[in-house]
Amino acid sequence: MKIVVSWKPLEIHPEVPSEGLPLSSLPYRPDDMATMMANLQVQAAGEGLDFSGHIRSETARVNSHRALVASAYAQAEEPGRFEVFHRALFQAYFADGKNLADPAVVSEAAAAAGLSETKMEAAMDQAAYEDLLKENAAEAGRLGISGVPYFIFGEKEVVVGAQKAEVLRQAARKALADLKK
Repeated sequence: MKIVVSWKPLEIHPEVPSEGLPLSSLPYRPDDMATMMANLQVQAAGEGLDFSGHIRSETARVNSHRALVASAYAQAEEPGRFEVFHRALFQAYFADGKNLADPAVVSEAAAAAGLSETKMEAAMDQAAYEDLLKENAAEAGRLGISGVPYFIFGEKEVVVGAQKAEVLRQAARKALADLKK
């Protein structure tokens, strides 16, 4: 059986201003935040991912609305380029510490993925994918989702947060076993 991944753009903190907020604005003690960020960086490195830009960024909490709308456009209109675009956005934010609210950052990622920037900008200007973000937020509310990443395997297996790949594999195996029952 093949696992199908379906990314859904979900805006968790629309209240974050476009200039972003420092990680210190989160409701954690500084030493707890430092421990969480160190653990995140170790987990990411174990999977071959670079989170150093995100962790050192002064505006690590950004308003991702623009990037999410652009991602919705890519998924719907240029699906063959979505994965490359998605990776470019992740690279910009997590590795390079760039602000995804900056139109230039989203445009750079679109260009890197070969997306039609003109069509993407037109769709964004017309608010073509705003309803999709609202629908996803409503669905997340119904499911009790309040953070990302959030993985649902089958109908019951849920994994929340940045987890090791083995945790995801175990959840997928359990969901598959449940389907066979």
